[in-house]
Amino acid sequence: MKRITAISFALLVLSACTKKLEDLVEVKFSVPHTKQVNVQGLPGNPPIPSQGLTTSIPAIGVETKSEEYIKQYNTSSELITEAQLSEMKLEINTPSSQTFDMVDSLWLFVSATGLPEVQAAYYFDIPKGLRALDMITSDENLKDYFLRDSMYFRLQGHFYTAPDSATVFTITTKFDAVAKPLKK
Repeated sequence: MKRITAISFALLVLSACTKKLEDLVEVKFSVPHTKQVNVQGLPGNPPIPSQGLTTSIPAIGVETKSEEYIKQYNTSSELITEAQLSEMKLEINTPSSQTFDMVDSLWLFVSATGLPEVQAAYYFDIPKGLRALDMITSDENLKDYFLRDSMYFRLQGHFYTAPDSATVFTITTKFDAVAKPLKK
C-alpha cells in the first residue's frame, strides 16, 4: 500500500512539474517591418475647419511575414500565444519641409480580414517641428492579426492641415512574439 501511495505521489509531483515546465519554456522573437507609404493628402480633400478635423488616411496593407520568422525559430503558428506591437515609428521622408505640425494626435488601428479593427498605438499632443514619432503602443495581444498573411494599418489623426500631396512616410514596426513549444 505504501508503494502505491508513493507512486501516486510521484506521479502527482511529476504532473505538477510538467505543467510548470510547460508554462516556463517559451520561445521569444521579434519581427521587424519597414514600409514606405505615399500619402497624397486626405481622402476626398475635405475642408479643414479652424478647430481641426478628425479623419483617416486610407488603410495600408502590410505583409506580416510571420511564417518566415516562426519557421526560423523552429516553432509553429499553433504554439504562438502572444504577439504584441512593441514599436511603432512614423517618419516623414519627403518633402523635407513637412513636419507633424499638421496634426496634434494620431491613432493606429490594426485590422485583418475577418477580424475586428483594434487600436494598437497612439500619440497625443504631438510637439511642433517633429519629423519622426515613436508612438505609444498598447498592450493588446495581436496574435490573430500577426498570424495572418497580411494585416492593415489605418492612421487616424486630428488634422489642422492636410499632408502635402507628395508626402512619403516610413512606417517601422516591431512585433514581439511568444511561442510555448511544450503546450498541448
